[in-house]
Amino acid sequence: MTFSLSSQYLHSLLDPYPSATSTTCNSGCRAKVQWSSMTKPVLGMILVAGALTAGQAQAVVVNVNSQDWDVTIFTGSYNTNISKFALPSAGGVMPWWGNNTLAASFASAVSNSFGKPNATYYGPYFGYKKDFITFFGDVIKSATYAPDFGNVYQNQPSLSQTDVWAQATKVSPPPATPVPGPLPALGAAAAFRYSRKLRKRIKSSTNAVSSSYSL
Repeated sequence: MTFSLSSQYLHSLLDPYPSATSTTCNSGCRAKVQWSSMTKPVLGMILVAGALTAGQAQAVVVNVNSQDWDVTIFTGSYNTNISKFALPSAGGVMPWWGNNTLAASFASAVSNSFGKPNATYYGPYFGYKKDFITFFGDVIKSATYAPDFGNVYQNQPSLSQTDVWAQATKVSPPPATPVPGPLPALGAAAAFRYSRKLRKRIKSSTNAVSSSYSL
């Protein structure tokens, strides 16, 4: 009896799932119980990650100067994305390029839609000018919104610095579907009169042919 109690006590210390060992389940059943217990924290982590991803917008439509724009973001540096830093007419993706006031307007319109991906304080950067500062070297000037302060600020990251940048495309309005209008009353009346005359002519011609062949 003493040996039996000791073995049960030792088994309970080694088994992290005492509820499973209290049943008559075999080892395969115990493995299923252990897997179910392990999946709970993993599933929780997946759900949290999904919630974080869903909470961060990847695209937003804003209206600037009476025009709708689809604003998205990308991560990288100026040096690795030079072609993007230009007007759309020049092959770029930044309609505010070369205009700091317009860049600030876009930053204000986007506000905190993308959160604070840059330096934990700022939203995406709206780059508008490549500049040179003697001490720091080449920089890219940009406007950005700071959600914590509710204002737009100017930033000057280096050309090789990896940050989150904004880009935008113009939202074109859907083409208008032409709706056929009603036939004008005068036109309809004229068409009706013409059709009556035509029917009368056909009828009279038919009667004339019939009389000429009658015996």
